[in-house]
Amino acid sequence: MKVAFFLSIAILSLLASWSSSSPSVSFLGIAPQDENYFRKETIKCRNGSRKFTKAQLNDDFCDCLDGTDEPGTSACPEGKFYCRNVGHLPTSLYSSMVNDGICDCCDGSDEYDGKVKCRNTCWEAGKKARDKLQKLIDMYREGVTIRKREVEQAKEAISKDKAELSVLKAEEKSLDKLVNQLKVRKEQIEKAEGKEQLEKDNEDRSNADVEENFETTEASGKEDSLTSEDDVIGLVEQISIFQDESKSEHEDTNVAEDGSESIEDMSKEEIGRLVASRWTGERTGQVEETGSGADSNEGKDGSLNKPSDGDSKTNDPDADKIREEYKESTARLSSAQERISSLTEKLKHDLGVDGEFYTLYGQCFETKQDKYVYKICPFKEAVQEEGQYHKTQLGYWEKFEESYSAMLFSNGAGCWNGPRRSIKVKLRCGLKTELTDVDEPSRCEYLAVLSTPLGCLDGKLKVIVHKHQRSSLLLLTLHCLTGKWGSQQELEGKLEMLQKEKPEGHDEL
Repeated sequence: MKVAFFLSIAILSLLASWSSSSPSVSFLGIAPQDENYFRKETIKCRNGSRKFTKAQLNDDFCDCLDGTDEPGTSACPEGKFYCRNVGHLPTSLYSSMVNDGICDCCDGSDEYDGKVKCRNTCWEAGKKARDKLQKLIDMYREGVTIRKREVEQAKEAISKDKAELSVLKAEEKSLDKLVNQLKVRKEQIEKAEGKEQLEKDNEDRSNADVEENFETTEASGKEDSLTSEDDVIGLVEQISIFQDESKSEHEDTNVAEDGSESIEDMSKEEIGRLVASRWTGERTGQVEETGSGADSNEGKDGSLNKPSDGDSKTNDPDADKIREEYKESTARLSSAQERISSLTEKLKHDLGVDGEFYTLYGQCFETKQDKYVYKICPFKEAVQEEGQYHKTQLGYWEKFEESYSAMLFSNGAGCWNGPRRSIKVKLRCGLKTELTDVDEPSRCEYLAVLSTPLGCLDGKLKVIVHKHQRSSLLLLTLHCLTGKWGSQQELEGKLEMLQKEKPEGHDEL
């Protein structure tokens, strides 16, 4: 009963439409919904410029500049002819195409003067259109499923990144405090080391001066005597003072109390070494212990030995450890701050109603057309590349438009004597995300199409399904009325099948 009810309504509606599918000559080229406008005796031009009578309708003379009075003839350049195309999609074409010898309407209604016989191809064209629409529905259904999955993945990714950002901010605060503490300790160590190094440098300069004086004295005198009696006395006095401060380990020394007899027995080199040992902090006993009479700080070549590099370090046993901890903590802090900056930048964008576009962040999609490669990077930029080195900026990310069905990139490279380049990327339903087409409809303004499951909206799917079901119902009813199916029972069976395929919760049939 339910199917019969739908069938009755469909047939009645179709019969009403069919009664006007072969309009009178005066109503040729007029859409069924506009026929009432032309039933009056006096009719206004749609642009309001003037009026014309019903007898002037389609009289092959243009009375209205906008072509209102000649929809079924080619008299007015601006007129429009309506093709009913029963069994397929209705269309409109310019009145100049009426009776031009070419069949433009699939039902042949535009060539009514009989000069050309047009075959009605609306059945075949309608079937192709419906098959195409069915494929679109199948693709949309799969795309909607993929989209729902990607939306869930995006929500999980957003939640995960927000949690990571929270942890990183806490870690940053802790690391910043640790780095500051280690920095203070490190600076204290370096200050102490600097002080020790300064003292060492001063000592090294003093030793160098003594060595230089010794070499100068050695070169200026004779090897077997001093240059003057005053020099000898001065050296003796220095040695006597030095000997008084030291405790000699040798009881049987031959040096006299005034030292004059021992000095006379000494060579100039021995006297010089004794004086040098006084300046370098060594003792007479140490001189004698060397066996050769050389100072312990003197090398084999007669020069003073330099302290090793390790002597410049402080005595703090934790110095190296603190330096290493400071280095590692600073690196960890820098890494955490970089990640915080990256996540903050990513999460600040408008990512869609459900955050669905989060999965596109950081991705780029490209296509090659002629000699150019076009690359679209959502939330970043759009570029045109020619070869390996030539790159033109088409625009930087600005925003979503048209209820998240388009992306806008603006403020690109300037055109010669023109505006700065920009590109709008339309989102279309597809089973995978790919850049499918790029065009330049106007100078420096580009238009691209990005096919993606994110463009497969459930609301659009319902509209397409509704359109397909109405078209299929109309076709089935027409088949019945034209005798292509001989019984109402067969038509009811087809309608039952359509009813089963109807999406749950919708009553399109």
